[in-house]
Amino acid sequence: MVTAIQTREIGHMYALKRVVLYARYSTDQQSPASIETQLDLGKEFVLRQGWHLADTFVDAGVSGLSFETRPGLQAALARSNIGAYDVFLCLTLDRLSRDLEHSARILKILQFHDVELWTVHGAAAVSTMELGLRAVLSQKVLEQVRYRTREGLKTVAKHGRVPGGICYGYRVRREFDDSGKPVRGLRSIDIEEAATIVWIYEQYANGMSPVRIAEELNAGGVPGPRGRLWQGTAIRGHRNRGSGILNNQTYIGLIVFNRLAYRKNPATERRVSRENAGRAPCCPGGAIAQDR
Repeated sequence: MVTAIQTREIGHMYALKRVVLYARYSTDQQSPASIETQLDLGKEFVLRQGWHLADTFVDAGVSGLSFETRPGLQAALARSNIGAYDVFLCLTLDRLSRDLEHSARILKILQFHDVELWTVHGAAAVSTMELGLRAVLSQKVLEQVRYRTREGLKTVAKHGRVPGGICYGYRVRREFDDSGKPVRGLRSIDIEEAATIVWIYEQYANGMSPVRIAEELNAGGVPGPRGRLWQGTAIRGHRNRGSGILNNQTYIGLIVFNRLAYRKNPATERRVSRENAGRAPCCPGGAIAQDR
């Protein structure tokens, strides 16, 4: 004879699992269309499993190395606090996180609230061991990508081309090599912006302050860098960092590579720049000055 307690246990065993589906893409690696793909595959998986899709959460254009600054993830985890679902589902573990510490933290939160972590790709609940192994591999892949990117930029600089982004006064020059591949780091002078740069240097040499120069440019309707209004800091910049119009060594024919190192502050999850030690002096005549 089946007791009332056994009946409740059996009913709970065969109850439909409530699922939260999470999707994410990074602006530097994927397109917004990938969100739709992740959601479609996730919904198909939920349907095949015979589960109930309780809610979906999305983080668009957010790095997998962040945690606190992902509103979709935080909202999904907050729902686990009130027992709103039984399964947290994502396409693959790298959509959940690319950081080892964050991955472990997310799993701990879910396990504390009796929520299973599943992936569509694995088609099974993710164990602590699997999560740890995959998180380590994912973080290692990111380190390799950073290394290859940096070495690629170094090669661009060695050939006398610009390894970084475009600065005020220049435009991207598009050329292709013999194999049809684009040649990276080529720049052409923007005549109008170049005239503005010369004017800025002349006014500064005549004793006008950077703040006053910015005010004059805005009054004259001259568009600033990236189309914004001019600020005194855009003119003045920082001497050691080589920032600002007055400190940009590109204007005197020098290309400086690897001046700054960028790291993410684990407390704020914001990227901060640091000056690299042992910077080599710049070379005249348009040569490359490489910070070591």
